[in-house]
Amino acid sequence: MKARAITALIASAITSIPGVAQLPRPVQTPKPKLILAIAVDQFRYDYTTRFRARYTSGLARMLTEGAVFVDAHQDHFPTVTATGHATFLTGSIPATSGIIGNEWFDRGTGKTITSVEDSTTRLLGVDGEKKGSSPHNLVVSALGDEIKIANGGASKVIGISMKDRAAILPAGRMADAAYWIDSGTGAVVSSTWYQQQLPGWVAQFNAEKPALQKLGAEWCPLGQSAASGKPFMTLSKVADKSYFSQWEETPYANDMLEELAERVLRNEKLGQHNGTDVLTVSFSANDHLGHAVGPDAPEVEDMSVRTDLVLGKLIDAAAKQAGGRANLLVVLTADHGVAPLVEVNQQRKMPGGRIDKAEYLAAVESALVKKFGEGKWIIAQWESGFYLNDELIDKKKLKHSAVEDEAAAAAMQMPYVARAYTRTLLMRHERGASLIDDYVARAFYPQRGPDVVVITKPYYLFGTSGTSHGSPYDYDTHVPLLFWGGNVRSGVYTERVGISDVAPTLAAILQVETPSGSIGHILQQVAEPYLSSPQSPAGTHAKH
Repeated sequence: MKARAITALIASAITSIPGVAQLPRPVQTPKPKLILAIAVDQFRYDYTTRFRARYTSGLARMLTEGAVFVDAHQDHFPTVTATGHATFLTGSIPATSGIIGNEWFDRGTGKTITSVEDSTTRLLGVDGEKKGSSPHNLVVSALGDEIKIANGGASKVIGISMKDRAAILPAGRMADAAYWIDSGTGAVVSSTWYQQQLPGWVAQFNAEKPALQKLGAEWCPLGQSAASGKPFMTLSKVADKSYFSQWEETPYANDMLEELAERVLRNEKLGQHNGTDVLTVSFSANDHLGHAVGPDAPEVEDMSVRTDLVLGKLIDAAAKQAGGRANLLVVLTADHGVAPLVEVNQQRKMPGGRIDKAEYLAAVESALVKKFGEGKWIIAQWESGFYLNDELIDKKKLKHSAVEDEAAAAAMQMPYVARAYTRTLLMRHERGASLIDDYVARAFYPQRGPDVVVITKPYYLFGTSGTSHGSPYDYDTHVPLLFWGGNVRSGVYTERVGISDVAPTLAAILQVETPSGSIGHILQQVAEPYLSSPQSPAGTHAKH
């Protein structure tokens, strides 16, 4: 008590000294009751501009009334679903989060594993004993984890998506639940990581068989019918693998996910607990479609316009559940972009081409055999990189770095390869000479990473059809970043920012610890209205 009294007297004496500034104490605005974190899978930034005139609902509202960052990037490599979703609410990068891709080679088991597969868990919502999924490979905290740690579990955190990794990774390790859609049945499923059985309301949702409501349906351009033109797609009339493969490429899949989100909001009473609740929603149909037809297809425009409508419906439901816009904070982004179809680009006289991955790997393997002798030198792939055979290298008493160098040199002989990096080089943690060098370094997690990382030249793709993503180039990294609701001030901001900035910004608003692996900075345009007093004099706000 004496110490406190002395401290108070000293503080009083200092502030009474003439010339010492008397700054007002900030009056903080109420924290949001609900964070709605939305990712639209494979939604390039330019979809917000190319189709802007047709947006009338959710996207239109966020672009007009929200904080819009026009130069936001997934600031890492590879630009794939797992890494983008992990970064979203951890603020981390693959080199720190451990999520280096959708899958990687596990040296311990000698098998390629997915980012969220977990043999210690069981899948809920389907018949039979099937292996579940979990965030156990995520080695850092997410925003939801920090919220629950700070308030002793007073908040609820739930993630949903069509994909397991997109539902699980943004929600974090302590999430109350993650739900995704089984691609073989259309049922909503989860994992015993979260609970031992599905809640009754999820079972009821599955009993309604929402994924089967479009058997034999025709997907036509918005506002048209099949009678007025050719539909984009006519779905199978039989609930088989073909039907679900088609269905997941249509707006109907996003519609089902939005309805699931509304059921989560109502049944879990999100936005009505003592702490701030978090719902992460990742719309996957855009990605399934985009891989098949590319970003310039009319189907993608129609999907984007329908996504705007779905987002409007979801935001309205979330605002109602939270007790109004003032209690809701929405953030929207994408996990990655996508490259144009090679054939479309070639018509434009742009560079690029298709690569036969088998021939590419065979050429590297052949170079290693020629240099070091017979053996299986490449034992697994990772994106355009690969893992080398440690046992063979040790057996032949070779230096690992020498084999890495030879493999990288062989890759660099390919006309479509731009750069190659070895494990030995990346382990030195030297600063790169370019942004791409830095992105590759941000991907390297030693326990999971490959021995050689290869970057192809822009617009080159593996495979004989469709398109993809994963590169460090802007068409894959440049994504939307929009904030709306609560105390968010509308504005358009042009500085380059990263999706890794989202988590520390939300943590600052909620006054919880920044997630443990975060590399991002606080976006003051979003955070300051929540943290600053309206009476504070100009120039007293912290700059980040």
